[in-house]
Amino acid sequence: YASFHIKGLTDRFGNKNIYFNSAPFVSVKNRTGFNFSFILERDGIITKYFMHLDDPYKIDEDAYEWCDVYGHVNANFEKTPTQYWPKIVSLAPMFGIRPWNLFGTIYSAFSNYLKVREQVNIRKFFGKYKRLYKIRRPLNEYFPSPIHSNFRPYVFHMSTLWYDNEWNNNDEGVNKTRANFIITCKSIESIEFEGGLVMEKNRKINPLFEPLIFRTKISIQTYLNNIKKSVLVFNTPAFWDCHGWKLGEYLAMGKAIISTPLSNDLPEPLVHGQNIHIVENNIEEFKKAIIMISNDNEYRKKLEKGAREYWEKYGDPQKSLDLMGI
Repeated sequence: YASFHIKGLTDRFGNKNIYFNSAPFVSVKNRTGFNFSFILERDGIITKYFMHLDDPYKIDEDAYEWCDVYGHVNANFEKTPTQYWPKIVSLAPMFGIRPWNLFGTIYSAFSNYLKVREQVNIRKFFGKYKRLYKIRRPLNEYFPSPIHSNFRPYVFHMSTLWYDNEWNNNDEGVNKTRANFIITCKSIESIEFEGGLVMEKNRKINPLFEPLIFRTKISIQTYLNNIKKSVLVFNTPAFWDCHGWKLGEYLAMGKAIISTPLSNDLPEPLVHGQNIHIVENNIEEFKKAIIMISNDNEYRKKLEKGAREYWEKYGDPQKSLDLMGI
């Protein structure tokens, strides 16, 4: 989760000026691993930053008390008490990337292990670095690519089937919404659809989603290539109604995005018809949007251009640092 912003800090300040040390973060060291804290010392002034990268909008009170600036990728000012507003900076959605080359990954893994070896499981610790290098791609591979004309427009969508539970109700939320989009795509003969829902092994599945499971394993590179080829993409608020990684990926790659209404705030709202196409959550609305965008090249290109421009203004890791006053 933090790889995106570690990349931003590395690019801005250089590796030689970045140090990994747990000592200054004692009061926040038990925070979930999805979040990221750092301290900037510049011209004798120390500023403490907390990056809320997790799905829920709710504020981590201990971290808020500790930090000077609270960067939040799922800020929701309507639901957040005003007492927390002063430190919050709403950030654009991010996604996991590979921040280092092979040598840099190995070096970071071993040097950081030496700092925390008494606190971690060695297998899990190095496994996370291995996983980061193996299944994520460098940020420079997330770029717009021309859509090639085919006899039938190509649409790709592959997304996680989240487990359902009584406190989050994913089946009636994100799972059903994604399923409806996939069902709609498969019903439109004028497009070529590829994709489906993916799930973890050995998990019980709701029979409703069984016909939509995508059982073919593909690499992250193939996943990105297919998104770039797709004439449009689909987004909906994900786990805990968060801005999922997909939204950040789609903006970076300059895609024509069909989306249900967003739940959380952004640095600046995405605007229907300019950088996103907002639809209500029903099959008829999905169908109208898919057919229109796949056939109207001028409108599609407007959405693509607007999405990438939004990314360049707010989404890039450097822009996140700018938003936080760094």
